[in-house]
Amino acid sequence: MKNKLYLSLSTLTLGAALALSGCNGGSPAALTESPAQTFTVGALDTFKFDPPALTAQVGEEVTVILDNKGVLDHNFVIEEFNVHLGPITGGSKSAPSIFMPTTAGAYVYYCDVPGHREAGMTGTLTVNP
Repeated sequence: MKNKLYLSLSTLTLGAALALSGCNGGSPAALTESPAQTFTVGALDTFKFDPPALTAQVGEEVTVILDNKGVLDHNFVIEEFNVHLGPITGGSKSAPSIFMPTTAGAYVYYCDVPGHREAGMTGTLTVNP
């Protein structure tokens, strides 16, 4: 009986210690990690992006993948964050581009294949503070 009581108290004490250790809000690394967002942007032969607008947060890691849904070659460029995807042939996807916006604002993304941007192949990335 004494061994069972000792075992029960030990288990209870260990359980309480583990539960309390979880109450500190996580490790410092967990507090400083930024959430990540992944966007797959479709490139259409109608000289449009789908979606035409993206939203992110300052300090949040952003991953962009270009999915060329047409037959023409397309690119994806955000100059301010040094994002350059492509050219991507029709029916293909790009490798991901990962960046972290550090300044709030509205940034244009576009296809830099000659004539595509001029035909309206642009979108807007809005970065919120």
